[in-house]
Amino acid sequence: MSAMVGSQQWTAASGMIEATVSNGVIAIAGMDASAAVQIQLRVVGVSQPGTVQIAAGQPHVAMLSDRGTIYNATGVAGSGTITFSKLTSTEAEGTFSFVGINPQSKLEQNVTNGKFSVRFK
Repeated sequence: MSAMVGSQQWTAASGMIEATVSNGVIAIAGMDASAAVQIQLRVVGVSQPGTVQIAAGQPHVAMLSDRGTIYNATGVAGSGTITFSKLTSTEAEGTFSFVGINPQSKLEQNVTNGKFSVRFK
């Protein structure tokens, strides 16, 4: 799992990625080696490859936790896409990008060129 967070390259540390699928909810999360930056993706009701939009009225969510500051892309704030190029009951591969918004400060953070390749636990 990797991405550009703003202008910084981010990579999830080995052993610091968790991916689950349960009741139609896919959750993928990764943390860097310093445990300071985490990215979480959550997709609801998707069972085959394709792209989902993170936008108003959509159930999908992406979140960036950057040194204690949380930036959300949800149905009420921010935007983005998560694309599954491969999706089975045991693994998923794809890409993501989103604009997360911090609700307190109204600051935005761009997460681009995101990639994931995970096995579900």
